[in-house]
Amino acid sequence: MSLTNIKNKIFIMIFLGILVFPWLFGGFLRLISPSTYEIVSVVETEKREMAKIEWSNLLNTGESISNFVDDRIPFRYSLISMYKSLNDGIEEKYQILETYVGSLFYTPPEETEVDRGETNKPIVPGEEVINEIQQEAGEVTDNYFPLHVYQDVIIGREGWLFLYGENEIECYQGTNVLSQEQMLEYANKVNELQRICNAKGKELYIYIAPNKSQIYYKYMPTVEIVNSYRRIQQLYQYISDNCETPFLYPIEDELVASGRYQVYYKYDSHWNHLGALFGVNALYDAMGLEHVDPGTWVTDTQDADKYELYTYMGIPDDMVTHDDVEWSVDYKPEITVNGLNTEAMVNHTTSDGMVDKKLCLIGDSFRINMLPYLSKDFTNCTFAHRDYLTEVKPDIKNADVIVIEAVERYDYEAFSCIQRVINTLNE
Repeated sequence: MSLTNIKNKIFIMIFLGILVFPWLFGGFLRLISPSTYEIVSVVETEKREMAKIEWSNLLNTGESISNFVDDRIPFRYSLISMYKSLNDGIEEKYQILETYVGSLFYTPPEETEVDRGETNKPIVPGEEVINEIQQEAGEVTDNYFPLHVYQDVIIGREGWLFLYGENEIECYQGTNVLSQEQMLEYANKVNELQRICNAKGKELYIYIAPNKSQIYYKYMPTVEIVNSYRRIQQLYQYISDNCETPFLYPIEDELVASGRYQVYYKYDSHWNHLGALFGVNALYDAMGLEHVDPGTWVTDTQDADKYELYTYMGIPDDMVTHDDVEWSVDYKPEITVNGLNTEAMVNHTTSDGMVDKKLCLIGDSFRINMLPYLSKDFTNCTFAHRDYLTEVKPDIKNADVIVIEAVERYDYEAFSCIQRVINTLNE
């Protein structure tokens, strides 16, 4: 028998041992000490129920069996903990070396003139303010910091986490710009819906919430910016030039606010309660409604309690760094709201607010932190996730004000929603 065959057999035996040992020893431990087995095996801190076998769906997929087994692997919790500790130790040393080597060869890109075609209009509202803020933060982002991605999550500067997938990195690098034909298609949909709303006496607003990476870019790693005239900037200008509908992208509001407060979560992809209030005030500006500085309503700080990106990475709760805080906001405490449920996919509220109109907001998860404010200012509100639009057709037809919201990385979903609203109002 050759040395190669012996080596291969040894590796196979080691591999089989790694697979079989947890089950054999785990079964033995479970017989003699069930409580100890639970402690080292069950990941209770994942805040979810253990997977169950979907017997009715076995003919289509065996994924539920795989998930069932994975959740019940003996020493699951201990193995996860050991892996994370080992991986973090290696990753820390590697990042130090990678940062040092990268810094030796990295040269910050020079500022380039953005080609805006025949128009001299700003790329986004308040662009001059945005440029000033970016220049002030330049010393932070000029330093080289390598890109590290784990389970579709970017590990940024100072421990900040960002989405890598879901179109976020493409928006940040400018690799997903729209063609003229695509923007024309979007503009035509907006104009069609606006004509219908005009005929029915309804107000219409299209609202794109900025990606976290666009507001807290100073914590993003060093990556190539392929096109500094990004997708949303081009789309904002095109819609503004070719449509009468207010098209909101409140990046200036959030950037200015971020100089005073933290407006997005450190370990989550969404804006926090105060960031959402700045976003709501930007909507009120477009509506011509009066409002006061959001800082007026700040009372205290609290644990942010939003760690979605850690969950994406599969990290148990007791391994999460709980150092993110947000401002407590007590908005217009004198106003009473009935029926508010921020967890509901479809929510109806009434209040004694200042605006006696029926508001219907259709959007994504960024809508959630906007609800407590909108529901206090409008006397009658319908809030719905866009996947539940069918359930709110009567509310759309009866609404005085329609707001269609989507986060920047999912801007195309807003235009898909626009078409569905067109279909609803034409029924």
